[in-house]
Amino acid sequence: MSQQPPLQKAVRPRVGQVRGEFQLGTSRIKRIGINRWHWGDIYHWMLTISWPQFFLLIGALYFFTNLVFALAFYLVPGSISNARPGYFPDCVFFSIETLATVGYGFMNPGSTYGHVVASTEILLGMVEVAAVTGLLFARFSRPTSRIMFSEVAVITPFNGVPTLMLRAGNERANLILEASVRASLVRRETTLEGQVFTRFYDLTLEREHSGVFALTWTILHKIDESSPLFGKSQQDLQNEGTTLTVAISGTDDTLNDFVHARQTYAAEHIYFNHHFADIMSDKLEGNVRILDYSKFHDIYPDGSGEGLMPGAALAHPG
Repeated sequence: MSQQPPLQKAVRPRVGQVRGEFQLGTSRIKRIGINRWHWGDIYHWMLTISWPQFFLLIGALYFFTNLVFALAFYLVPGSISNARPGYFPDCVFFSIETLATVGYGFMNPGSTYGHVVASTEILLGMVEVAAVTGLLFARFSRPTSRIMFSEVAVITPFNGVPTLMLRAGNERANLILEASVRASLVRRETTLEGQVFTRFYDLTLEREHSGVFALTWTILHKIDESSPLFGKSQQDLQNEGTTLTVAISGTDDTLNDFVHARQTYAAEHIYFNHHFADIMSDKLEGNVRILDYSKFHDIYPDGSGEGLMPGAALAHPG
């Protein structure tokens, strides 16, 4: 089997990376001249940061809120009954009890000022709890897919026609209903005026829709005269900075919600004159047909006779 370089996946910008950057094939694109932060995007930002960052932010907000109100109590002696004079930890613990609306009873507001501060903290605490609860629910309830893509794409004869192939597989034991796939080719071209221009081409696929996506899907694009890949070599694709983008979407029958997944392939991850190893056997073992996902990414040179499962055909576009 030929050696496969690591696939450069499209990466969604997250906190910790430079916002405004994303990966396209092997190229990183950085956007400048735009406002990278807007307060109206805080909800979107809270949904896209990682879980450790989310809980760290919530913990920091909780600590900061309690510290501010504890300081407000501490600066005015007598605002907390039964608190030891000048003992800041008592103010901190009373602030924690007030923010959580626990109220153990030993310490309580000791003046009008103390009641005003405590009332303000209770109101803020209820708002924070509601906001954090809503964010947690929104993060947990976001529909996600577990669609895997082959690490490389291949170009190989299929029914006598050169064909671009790649694989997708549903990693969950459920169905994706009314699934659809779209593939686009991105490359740099030079106009007659000498201007370098990035062009997007929608690729025509053999099958763009599937009523039920349960196991695997071999995505096929015939390279004929109408294809932007017609007459191109591996070197041509690299010189033009070609990138292949594939997106699959559909309705998850468990979540009853829309899900999607995407993948990109740089020119060096498109292998000419190679085919995928067959992972589906037509030979029954008892009443079971074997689907071997351990070979999902394996490719072999055309004509090698390798990559066949017992009782299977060379190309199994299932």
